[in-house]
Parts: sequence; structure tokens; C-alpha cells
Amino acid sequence: MTTVHSSSWGERRLPPYILMLFPAVAFMVVMYLWPFITSVAQSFFLSSGSDKSFTLANYVKVWELYKKDIVFTFGVTLFNTALVGVVAVVFSVYFRLRQNRVSALLSAIFKLPIFIPFVVVSQMMNSFLAPHGLLNTALAQIGLIDLQRPLQLFNFAGLSFGFAWKQIPFAVLIIHGGFQMIDNSYIEAARSIGAKLPSVIVRVLVPMNKSSIIVSLVLVYSQIIGTFTLPYMLIGGKTPTTITVDIAHRVNYFRDFGVANALGVCSYILVLATAVYYLRSKVKEARQEESR
Repeated sequence: MTTVHSSSWGERRLPPYILMLFPAVAFMVVMYLWPFITSVAQSFFLSSGSDKSFTLANYVKVWELYKKDIVFTFGVTLFNTALVGVVAVVFSVYFRLRQNRVSALLSAIFKLPIFIPFVVVSQMMNSFLAPHGLLNTALAQIGLIDLQRPLQLFNFAGLSFGFAWKQIPFAVLIIHGGFQMIDNSYIEAARSIGAKLPSVIVRVLVPMNKSSIIVSLVLVYSQIIGTFTLPYMLIGGKTPTTITVDIAHRVNYFRDFGVANALGVCSYILVLATAVYYLRSKVKEARQEESR
């Protein structure tokens, strides 16, 4: 009796999880990938006139009008990402090593800004940092400043304060969760050989929690670049400002979608470096786990 063997191609079947992943992948394509592709494509065409030929005029206009804003956006984002990372690591270490009522109370308070939308944070900062707002009034009451010459905080400093107030609790939530996964035996072993607290933090806790720290910094960096309400309400029409405010200005006042899309591509490029670094670190971690 002969047995008929089917070809290897005929025996192949799609894994069952492919069908389960299809709705999520389709959603990502429709909501994110397709708008990204169309935005990049439209940045090379003029939005006014009948001429739809390929051109770099939009990028030339971006460079002439908004190069200071691009540098300002990158500076604000980089500074606040570093600031948030350092402060978040310090507070996360404190919550990890000092588990008492005070740390528990502070940890609960720290979670509150996470649930406050950026539009509410913007209004709060607008009132708090105004020339005659709460901060300047309080400083004048204790004699640190003259209320006739108040601190002008609707600039880089005020924007950094607002981003730090909003983003530090978010980063602490992620980084502290990673620190909680580290067993106490590693800390006790370091202390048993005479390691001081700074050495324990730098040589034990931070290296073992590197992945959580990277994830938090990438997310904070991306959120700061994409935030519109806080820069708009604090800086408004002043220069320099952030790319998101420029995009809204080009669309609302000029209906110039070509330049707006070119500005969007600039923001994509600013985020691209962190995305590449994050993906490379994840691929490296996956290869290390496979080699074990």
C-alpha cells in the first residue's frame, strides 16, 4: 500500500495567534502607520495652488522660519528628560529603601499628577507661574522678590517646571516598579562589603533596573515632544516656542498643511533617535536571554 505524502508547503498552516493579532495590527496600521505615511508624503507637496509636483519648498520654509523653534524644542525635551530621569531615580530609590509611613504617604501623593490631564496642568501652571500668580505673590510675601518686578516664568524655566511636575511622578511609577523587583539580598551583600549608599545606588540598583529607566525616559521624551497645551498656554505666540505650537499656528491661521506636515516630520526625526535606541536595547536583551 502506498502512502501519499503532501508537500511541505501544503502542510504549512498559519499559527492560530495570527488571527488574534490581526485586530490589534489593523488598528495600529489605520490609526498610526497610515497617518504617518500620509503626513510624510504631503510634506513634499505644496498645500496651495494647482501645482502638485514634488518640492522641498516646505522644508526650506521650515528652516527659514522655525529653526530656532526646532532647537528650542529639542533643548526643552532633552533638559527635561534628563531632569525627570535624575529626580525620578532619586525618589524611586528613597521609596525602595525607606519603606515607612512617610514614604508611603509621599508615594500616594506622587501618583496624583499622573491622572491630571495636560490641559488642567497647563491652566494650573498658568495661574501658579503668572507674574502676579501664586508663586510670585508667595515669594513677595517673604521678601525674596519685589512684586513690581516679578519673576518672568512664561519661558524655558516655567515650561521645564510644568513638564517636571507632570512627568516625574509618571517616571517614578515605572522606575520604582523596577526597583521593587530587585531582591534585598543584593543590597545587603553590597552593604556587607562596606558599600555606601551612593555606591549601592550607582553600582547595584541602577544597573539592575536599567531597562525600566530606559523605558521611562523614552516615554517621557516622546510625551514632551508631542505636548501642545502646556507650551501653548505658557508661551503662546512668543518666540521661541515648540514645534507643536508652530504646527497649530500654520494650520489654524494659514491652512498651510504642507509646512505643518514638514514640521511634523521634524518632530518624527527628533523622536526617531530614542525609538532606535530603545529597539536596539530590546533586541540586545532578547539575544542575551536566548544565549543563556
